[in-house]
Order: sequence, then C-alpha cells, then structure tokens
Amino acid sequence: MGKTLLILRLEGPMQSWGLRSRWDVRDSGDEPSKSGIVGLLGAALGYPRRDLRLESLDAALRLGVRVERPGTRMVDFQTVSGVLVTANGSVKGAYDDPTTIISPREYLQDAAFLAAMDGPADVLRACADALQRPKWPIFLGRKGCPPTKPVFEELTGRYLDLADAMRRHPWGWEGMSTLVDPSSLPRTLQCYLEDADGKALRPDRIQTNAARMYSRRAVHIYPVPFPGVSSPQDMVDAKEET
Repeated sequence: MGKTLLILRLEGPMQSWGLRSRWDVRDSGDEPSKSGIVGLLGAALGYPRRDLRLESLDAALRLGVRVERPGTRMVDFQTVSGVLVTANGSVKGAYDDPTTIISPREYLQDAAFLAAMDGPADVLRACADALQRPKWPIFLGRKGCPPTKPVFEELTGRYLDLADAMRRHPWGWEGMSTLVDPSSLPRTLQCYLEDADGKALRPDRIQTNAARMYSRRAVHIYPVPFPGVSSPQDMVDAKEET
C-alpha cells in the first residue's frame, strides 16, 4: 500500500494559469499553477477568495503535474470601456470615463494535464468528495475556461509517492481518437514536481492578502518515459466513439 494521492485530469478547449498576471496583462504558465489548482479545490469546497483556509490548504498539499498534451498558446486581445457589472451585482468603472483598457490575455488551447496531490488523507478525502459535488463551478484557471471532463479521476493508494505517480500513471487525453496511429504518441512527458531542492521557482503559493501577492515554490522539472495508455483498447474505443 502506497501513499494516498488525489489524481486530477485538467482538460478543456482553453486553460489559463497566470503566474505574473497583474492589472491589464494576463499571462499563462506552461502548466497549471498551484494557486490555480488550490483555488479550483477551494471553489469545490465553498471557500471564498481570501479565505484563510485556502492558505492552509496550499500549505497542506504537495503538487505534481505531468503534461499529457501541451496544447498551443493563444493571446486574446481584449478591450474594456465604460462600466462592468460584477458577479455580485456591483459596478466597476464609470459611465462617463472615456478610457479604454487594453488587456491582452494568454490561454493554452487544447492542452491536457495530469495533476497529483499528496497530503493528509482526510484533507485529500474532503477534496475528492467536494470535486464530485462542488459548491461552486469549477474552472481551469479563469472563469471562461470550463473543463470538458470531470476533474476528479481518483483517490488512490497504489503509488509510492508523487514521483511514482508521475512515472507510472497511465497517459490520457480526451482527444486521443484524433491520433492517426500509436506512433504519434509522445515518447516522453514533462513533469513539474514540487520539491524543496528543485532548481526552478514558481510564484504561486497562496498568501492571503489584499494585494493578491504570492510566495515562491521550488519545483523539479524533468521528463518521464511515456507510461502507456491504461490499455491498448482505450485508443480503439476512442476512435470508435467518433
């Protein structure tokens, strides 16, 4: 029996995981950010923004991400003028303000990621239950990015640790039916594993503050050999469904 891990699948037409997004310019990292995934879990659990429980949840969990499909990057050129009605009914801006805000926003198109989380078993269990009956809608980084399949995959104890899950968990992507033949499958998959000794830094650890500033997190970036699909029949079944 290995460690209890929460396994998630993050797939959708568009995803956006901001790392340096401030004010008008909204970027996206190459992989899901920890703050974004913890925010996703917080939405499922019913934690509002700036709730101190989000910071505790971030501290309790350790994250591993594997890129199943990197997708392509898109920049959407947006403009904002006049007033904007927010979700709670309040109004931002002023009717007589002639200013137009130019806001380029980055998205990942047709990307797919495997995310695995390690932490206290009771916390992982609560997250797994909430993902299957979420309090609020779940998005992939931004509200305009809904997932195309259930985010929750499983709560499992069959892996020794996060690194073992990154190495052995079967590859998956809803669009696998579009692959012409198995030879077009990737040979390796890129992984981002939260590791105190990691050489790369990500500014995506949640800190509860009005300025929405984040602390840094060390990650180890490395490739793993393609682990195979859960069974050869999966690709056949996917093709037959199209």
